[in-house]
Amino acid sequence: MTEKIGTAEMEKTRERKAIVVGRLKDFGLGNPEGIPSSLAGASDVELQEIADRDNEALVEPNDFTCTACVDGRTCLHNADGSEPKIRLRRVGGSASNYGVALNADASIVATLNPEASLGEQINKVDDFIGYRSAHLGGCGGANGEIADHELIHGKPAVLAAVKAFMAVPEVREYLGVDYSDELGERVRENAGKTAEYLKSMGWDGQKYVDGVKEDAPENVEDLETDPNDHKFHGHKEAKLTIIIGDKTSAQDDEFVWNLRASKEVAEKLAGQRGKEGYTQALIAELAKHFAVVDRLPVGELPVILQVA
Repeated sequence: MTEKIGTAEMEKTRERKAIVVGRLKDFGLGNPEGIPSSLAGASDVELQEIADRDNEALVEPNDFTCTACVDGRTCLHNADGSEPKIRLRRVGGSASNYGVALNADASIVATLNPEASLGEQINKVDDFIGYRSAHLGGCGGANGEIADHELIHGKPAVLAAVKAFMAVPEVREYLGVDYSDELGERVRENAGKTAEYLKSMGWDGQKYVDGVKEDAPENVEDLETDPNDHKFHGHKEAKLTIIIGDKTSAQDDEFVWNLRASKEVAEKLAGQRGKEGYTQALIAELAKHFAVVDRLPVGELPVILQVA
């Protein structure tokens, strides 16, 4: 991954701020039986105060070789026993690469051998993106890959959330493109096919994690779980923090999503299609994230945009 993204001028002039976007239910998202939020009853004023404090606490990553997951549980160490690293974060680490590439009509997909095993195809996409990463303790993004594509295909609120989010001025400026209804529809159609293909090929999220652990254990975080929490396995995320810029959050118990990480993946997947390919890849990448937060937490989960 590159060390900087965007122009130097943009990084110097961007105004640092915290924006309380709302709650997942405002986007028509959230699971009534999902991970509860301790901030479900917080007022807008309280959320803004928390968001402002969090903005000041953002830190610089110290490892750009891969991404971590949005998972908010404590990282004990990496699977090779090394100390935890501060990384940019997106759903599943690299576990989202393959499905996003398919939904994006990425050029790398045309080079895949349809006679090859699913694992071989996935590895080729991961190599193209440039890293493999995952985490132990159960990955909702990897294990829910098929369900997420079914949601992108069948639940209009997911792509509607992507469209609304991309229209937020700060997000629009950072990503550099507008949502396209035509490309969004292409992502929706592809997602249905992706879900069916992954089913037919026997997608197994834990098998993916195990493979990354074998190949690159230093990129696999070992997350703290609660053996007595059979429903949520130690998940206690109070909010979803989405970050614009080069900094990230090192706090626990919040979902953390770095738009820089998603932007870099979309730039890779754009290939020779230029702006159109980049836009479709962004929509596919963002849709995966909104599908995950539709499945896992409650609708009362606050959504906070941090501009750093």
